[in-house]
Amino acid sequence: LLKSWGGLMWLSSAASVQADDTAAPQKLAFRTDDATGIQMADIRIGSGPAVEKTSKINFHVTGRLLGKNGWIFENSQQEGEPYRLQLGTENIVPGLEVGLMGMKEGGKRRIIVPSDQGYLNKQLEPIPRDFGNRQRLYTTVMNSVRVDRERNQLGSDLAG
Repeated sequence: LLKSWGGLMWLSSAASVQADDTAAPQKLAFRTDDATGIQMADIRIGSGPAVEKTSKINFHVTGRLLGKNGWIFENSQQEGEPYRLQLGTENIVPGLEVGLMGMKEGGKRRIIVPSDQGYLNKQLEPIPRDFGNRQRLYTTVMNSVRVDRERNQLGSDLAG
């Protein structure tokens, strides 16, 4: 699963919480959504109401492309501006939306999204704000030659 070029890894946290880089590293306990293959691990459990299918949320995200040695294509905390999205609109990367379900304000979660649950078109949110990163991401994950090559090498479930 982690060999897929199109796989995405998201580190998502509530907008009101800053990352704590001084904390000791911890071994994450991932759980997998059987229907989608999305893997999630809570780094910090928040409080308050849980994110639901139609929630309006503000969140920070660090998006990495697994097959490109963890290349960061988006980091909203570095930019200082959280994303504000309405869930349940089919305008969000499907795997990210599944991974956000159940999070609470102040929580922080690592989400690993298989390519078939990632960026399927250029309209899906969150759209990387930096033009160069956006173009590099799209030309990597939407490259039909790459998808065909991975499908032949890894199988369709991993290639997307």
